[in-house]
Amino acid sequence: MFVACLIAPAASAAGGIAIAGVVAAWLVACRPPRRRLASALLLGALLFLPYFLLVPMVHARSTFPAETSWSRALSVPWAVLLHGMACMLVSAGAASSLDMSDLRRGLSRLPIPAMAVLILIQILHQSATLAAETRRISMAMAVRGASGRRGAAWRVLSSLPRVWLPRIFERADRVAAAMEVRGYCEADLRSFPRDPLKGADAITIIATSLLIGTSIAIRFLGMP
Repeated sequence: MFVACLIAPAASAAGGIAIAGVVAAWLVACRPPRRRLASALLLGALLFLPYFLLVPMVHARSTFPAETSWSRALSVPWAVLLHGMACMLVSAGAASSLDMSDLRRGLSRLPIPAMAVLILIQILHQSATLAAETRRISMAMAVRGASGRRGAAWRVLSSLPRVWLPRIFERADRVAAAMEVRGYCEADLRSFPRDPLKGADAITIIATSLLIGTSIAIRFLGMP
């Protein structure tokens, strides 16, 4: 799905429809939480919409006729926005459909160093843990009046490093000790059993291959 969104041209109507259809079908299949989907949309807007500020500069330097130069100038940021947003939504949908066990199993099958897999899994796991810890601290601060008067809020904010950082360091030490006791660095990542391909898997592989072929045809055959 990701590759199909990258290959399909955003400038043509057929390519735009193909990209939108792929993203919509993928989101329906993955059913990500609305909050996570809204966060991905907001992040994509913040990342890619500023490219439209470059349109007047592109138009001023355009060598095309005046009646087509604005459309040519708009096509560049539009392609960045559509491709970037589509790839971000596809990635968010895929991530929302996996738990940590599925992610570890998938990463262990990839031809990348085992140490890189271990580091990536720990980064993702600890990021979720730190986010939960931050939410708990912020809720405790709100209960104690940090969300009220400005003076109290600033005092709590200034004391945050003395509260939050020690808890983070202590948690990191506990995680490191637990990993060492369990021999995490010596464990075989490929200890999971290999699941056989099912009919749904074969259908998915065929469908995604057809989507990639369609995207290639739209780009190189010049479909409008």
